[in-house]
Amino acid sequence: MESVIDAPTLEAVREQVIESASFSPGHHTAAGRAREVKHNLQGIATDSTIKGVTRLLEKALLAHPVFRAAARPRKLARMLISRYEEGMGYGSHIDAPAIDGVRTDVSFTLFLSAPDEYEGGELVIESGAGEDAIKLPAGALVCYPSSFLHRVDPVRQGTRLVAVGWLQSEVRSVEQRSLLFAMDTALARLREAPDDRRALDELANVRANLQRMWME
Repeated sequence: MESVIDAPTLEAVREQVIESASFSPGHHTAAGRAREVKHNLQGIATDSTIKGVTRLLEKALLAHPVFRAAARPRKLARMLISRYEEGMGYGSHIDAPAIDGVRTDVSFTLFLSAPDEYEGGELVIESGAGEDAIKLPAGALVCYPSSFLHRVDPVRQGTRLVAVGWLQSEVRSVEQRSLLFAMDTALARLREAPDDRRALDELANVRANLQRMWME
């Protein structure tokens, strides 16, 4: 998802985080084996700048229609601001099943640094289809099932700034969320162009997949 936050908000967030925010070693916020492989800096949760920035970002995310359609958030756990300097990374891990008492169905990363501001530092998501290395423009977001193994490759040069978070979805099943998102997307396209053949095909595909899911 590109431009999840607008340019003025992004610039204000970056400026506050870079100039005013306090950070500490990130492994303090990890649990289990993740603590052993987490090598980054984390915005201190009680820091006034971090609290203000995360509130602003949460508000922007919950107002974004594509994010809402894809993730269907019911409850948000805390959001973290992470900083990776040269040599820092986060080894392969799975997020905790619950954070702040919130079941983690969906994880997300909101990129605050532009891709040309650092080398390396790709978010690599591991699934049955293989590995997907992700490095998006500043202001863009990726969300993925919290059950997927993922890692952040070491930063070779520069600074990588991101906001990360987790949520409990109204729809627990990954497959069901995916079908609902496909249907919402196709319906939105049909509202704009009633004769959109591609949107009609997507709706037919959703219907067929629902039949596969429920028919005996």
